[in-house]
Amino acid sequence: MSSTNTNKTYGVFAGELHEHAGAAIAMGVFVGSSWAVAAVIACSLAMLAEGTAAADLRWILSIVFGMLAGGILQQLWFNFRPALHMSYGGRIAGFGISYFLVLALCALLGSWLPDGMPAAWAGFAGLYLITLVILTLTFTYAFRKRSAEYQDLLDRFHGKSE
Repeated sequence: MSSTNTNKTYGVFAGELHEHAGAAIAMGVFVGSSWAVAAVIACSLAMLAEGTAAADLRWILSIVFGMLAGGILQQLWFNFRPALHMSYGGRIAGFGISYFLVLALCALLGSWLPDGMPAAWAGFAGLYLITLVILTLTFTYAFRKRSAEYQDLLDRFHGKSE
């Protein structure tokens, strides 16, 4: 993307690489806030369905913080130019570890899991790893498919121009 382009939403949908951490963090707040709003709505509806009128603010804030942190970490690990010097696998590992630590802290502070139940924490970690693997495989497949499509278009372009 040209530095003269003033369309601020372009990078959300086009995977723009950010030159500065501030831009990556701002994009992360935007992406993470979308997930935070979805999580707050889902949790609020679940609490209403249970008949709970008053929400535990600490629980809700831990969810909001976790979702915002996810968006910020995603942007820093995958759309922040200095991070691109690392291999894709290294960035996935960095994101996976850092986000797991953030979510574990949120789970602890927000009381997401019952006290004194190591099996609940093991389930939490297992579910996180399974989700990370599924999303990683899905994105890897989609990126490889898109890359092959672009290569095919490029090959056809060069074949027709010769």
